[in-house]
Amino acid sequence: MKTKKQNLNNYDIKTNLSAIINLILLLIFIVAIPVYIWVFHRDIIRDIDSIEEVVALLDSNKTAAILIYLGLQIMQIIVSILPGQVFQVAAGYYFGFLMGLVYSLIGAAIGTTITYFVAKWLGSNAIEVLFGKEKIDKIVKMLNSSRAYNVVFLLYLIPGIPKDLVGYAAGISSINFRILLVLSIIGRTFGMSGSLLFGYLYAQKEYTMMYIVAAIAVIIFLICVIYRKKISKWMESFYNKIG
Repeated sequence: MKTKKQNLNNYDIKTNLSAIINLILLLIFIVAIPVYIWVFHRDIIRDIDSIEEVVALLDSNKTAAILIYLGLQIMQIIVSILPGQVFQVAAGYYFGFLMGLVYSLIGAAIGTTITYFVAKWLGSNAIEVLFGKEKIDKIVKMLNSSRAYNVVFLLYLIPGIPKDLVGYAAGISSINFRILLVLSIIGRTFGMSGSLLFGYLYAQKEYTMMYIVAAIAVIIFLICVIYRKKISKWMESFYNKIG
């Protein structure tokens, strides 16, 4: 007859084995995408060093330009190896401000959805092993708190704040997926709008307006950083009122 200690040991072995299997699946998922692009579409990686090169890449593949841009935007969120802002400026240049914003938000929404459900499918053990337990636990703790919606919105609102792991952490937290997706889209819209407008004005050779947009973006960024606590409190008060 098995003792309680033996049962616990067997449980730990099964849990660790499950985490290892899930981790391998996650690594395959994350590594396979960039490896596939590097092997079969190396020109895409090679040709994204600047806005002009991204625009040239899209222009040379007119019939598939939208799909290429969506793919790059999605992959940038999933594996974080590609420069998202460069893509967005190029999208504003090539597609125009409005359609560039639409395609950017669609790509971001798909990327966030993938990271969320991949994490939910693989489980917390695999995610913690891959990204680090301490780092993931910190984000999950914030997402499980009463201020989760404030945290999500501000993370996506303020440019420069690391947000690559939020989708993965959200998948193993208690946060509602639909609310996460809506807040991430709303938050991203502001930063994306600046990059897209910059690209659109660049295409129109409106250089003076480009500098004005850049200056406004810097000012907004500084305001968000300096007054992030006040913004968070205001949002918390707002959620309490509508709740």
